[in-house]
Amino acid sequence: MKKNSPAVLQAFIEIFFPRQCFGCETPLKFYEINLCLDCQIRMPLTSFHKTKKNLLFQKLELHFPIENATALFHFEKEGVLAHLIHLFKYQGMQKIGLFLGEWLAENLIESGSFQNLNGIVPVPLHPAKKRKRGFNQAELIANTLAEKLKIPVYSHALKRIKNTTALAHLGEINRHKEVQNAFLRNPSFSSKPQHLLLIDDVFTTGATLAACAKALRKNSEIKLSIAVLACRL
Repeated sequence: MKKNSPAVLQAFIEIFFPRQCFGCETPLKFYEINLCLDCQIRMPLTSFHKTKKNLLFQKLELHFPIENATALFHFEKEGVLAHLIHLFKYQGMQKIGLFLGEWLAENLIESGSFQNLNGIVPVPLHPAKKRKRGFNQAELIANTLAEKLKIPVYSHALKRIKNTTALAHLGEINRHKEVQNAFLRNPSFSSKPQHLLLIDDVFTTGATLAACAKALRKNSEIKLSIAVLACRL
């Protein structure tokens, strides 16, 4: 009886406080975790981690030298994924970011192409935006990956020195102009040869990642790989 007591207690708790699906908020079955099976099926996985020269890699290598690149999902304007990312970024539901970050970490481990990493660098928010939002979503993802991959997070490797306007409303050319010189590598961060994983939540045009890569690689021998939760290609 003692061996079964945690499961019995959990079942009793869920009678009064049922776990809900992150996507549709329906009660989860005992065998479901975070997402119901219906929402899981509707998550647009890319499987990019299984192919080195995937579509994201091809898009990014046009802007800067890159070792590897992957995205967990194809981004869609509507649907379960869009709803989850909105809740995570703008409603402060950090537990969704933890869940998606762990999912991404599993893909990186399965890939085998992200083994020789020295550390993780999240795309930084401007201090004013971080104060308003309360957290940096890329940093939360990075911390989740670091725990699974057993490598450090360098949260202060990059500084965002320009408070850019909302990029979602800009076209590709204007996005690149807006983030030009928006980032600076922290002078105290080592420029020694190392392989870093640059992390962001959603890839759209690559402007932000290209600007970050330029800042990190300036007068350094740093190599970069990229991982994002979702990409729109």
